[in-house]
Amino acid sequence: MSTKILCGPCGYEDNNKHAKKWCTNCEEGFCEDCEKVHRSTKMSRNHTLISVSDYQKIKDVAISQTCVGHGKRYDLYCSVHDKPLCIDCVDQHKSCSKLVSLDAVAANAKQSTALADLEDTINGALQNVGKFIKNQETSGKEFDKQESLIKKTIKKTREKLNQHLDLLEQKLIQNLSTKIINCKSAYAKVLRQLNLADTKLCQLKEEMETIKQMASDIQVFLGTRELNKTACEEIKSIKGIINSTKYFEIKIEIESSITSLLDCVDQLGMISLVERNSELEFKDVKLDQAQDQIYIPTGSRNRVIYLQLKQKLRIWKAGNELCVSGCLLLPNGNFLIADFLRANQIMEFDGQSQNVRYISCSGEPYYLTLIDPDRFAATYLGVNKIDIIHLRNTQVQTITTTNECRGISYQDGLLFVVMAEIGIVLLDLSGKILNTLAIDSQNVYSIATAKGRIYYTNEQKNTIHGLSLTGQEIWVYENESIICPRGVAVADNQDVFVVGFSSNNLSIIKQNGQGSEILLHEIGYG
Repeated sequence: MSTKILCGPCGYEDNNKHAKKWCTNCEEGFCEDCEKVHRSTKMSRNHTLISVSDYQKIKDVAISQTCVGHGKRYDLYCSVHDKPLCIDCVDQHKSCSKLVSLDAVAANAKQSTALADLEDTINGALQNVGKFIKNQETSGKEFDKQESLIKKTIKKTREKLNQHLDLLEQKLIQNLSTKIINCKSAYAKVLRQLNLADTKLCQLKEEMETIKQMASDIQVFLGTRELNKTACEEIKSIKGIINSTKYFEIKIEIESSITSLLDCVDQLGMISLVERNSELEFKDVKLDQAQDQIYIPTGSRNRVIYLQLKQKLRIWKAGNELCVSGCLLLPNGNFLIADFLRANQIMEFDGQSQNVRYISCSGEPYYLTLIDPDRFAATYLGVNKIDIIHLRNTQVQTITTTNECRGISYQDGLLFVVMAEIGIVLLDLSGKILNTLAIDSQNVYSIATAKGRIYYTNEQKNTIHGLSLTGQEIWVYENESIICPRGVAVADNQDVFVVGFSSNNLSIIKQNGQGSEILLHEIGYG
């Protein structure tokens, strides 16, 4: 609920009346009668009056027209310090050459480019935030998809394990059944033989009893001899059966890998969370400098490139020799400069060309590449090593190499290094060589990488090369307008920017080496 605004002049007379208008100059409300007086007074007739309802909308916007230090209204403006001044502030700005009336400088402020720039900046920021919100919402939906996929993978893995265990169980039970049948068959065979022997012995016993009761002595004598012979043969057969009989004991031993799995594996899998920095970029719409538009045809339509001079670094002083061989823009807006003629030092400058510090290194720095916000790598011509230097504490990790290192580029955890007499060598950050791409590296000093591609320049042959990560040459570009190509950089869309050392220009080579355009002439050596 809005608060009622009272009339200032009436309030001074202890008469509380609601204001109808608000003066943005006086920062005071006026009732209908006081408004008429305010408009008719010579000193205030040009003041801006707005309705109280409009004032309610802007009253929470903190715009002070009073000097904090002196408590007086701002009357002047110092364009040197970009600061409004009251009458008492003037003493502190006596040496400033551009003191003007605040009314004069604020005239037509609503049509000023500063306000338009502010509108563009806010609108651009809203567009960025809208894009970021959409990206985050998309990321959340992607996370749901990833969760669903992982759950399906877990379930499918479990089903596969169950199916495999069922198969193993079936095979093991089948093997058990076969062995049981074989053992029981052996036992049954022996049992049949023993039962047969038992029957024969019983018959011999009956025959013996019959002879004993019914036969004569001679018959008993002769029969005993015959029966004894038969009984001995039967007993011998029984002994043979007993001696050849096997007794079985069936056991099971679970496969050691299965037991080890049960003992050692306490989970079906592991859920890992990969965290990486956002690739979103806040794109500024406000351009502080003039822009040149260059249209380059790409197929059936044009692509617009905006070239903008953002900063000039003045690092050369009279009497000092300088040879800038490497330059690196840091995330904080500072610059690192490798001066090949300055031994054991890499220069750091801020955006105002002020020398921030000298970073110690172990040679004459040649080429630089950024690894992360706190680390960069440096090479040294004539030296077989690479230094990884920490920006905060300037600690150095040295990677010793077999050959001289020249251009260097970092991409996706790998260092791509031009090594003399070898080619392009891929190393991890510990210095382990992962691959070597054989190229004619005799006159190759600059390299850049982006999105699975490697780009390098050959100064003597006046060629620019595009390679795959496996070393396969994708394209070679040569143009008489690019003489002695040296520095090379890559845009997000794989357009390649090349500095011609001798032709003294900056050119862009379109994707896949299908033509070039000069962007800047006479840029100075670089």
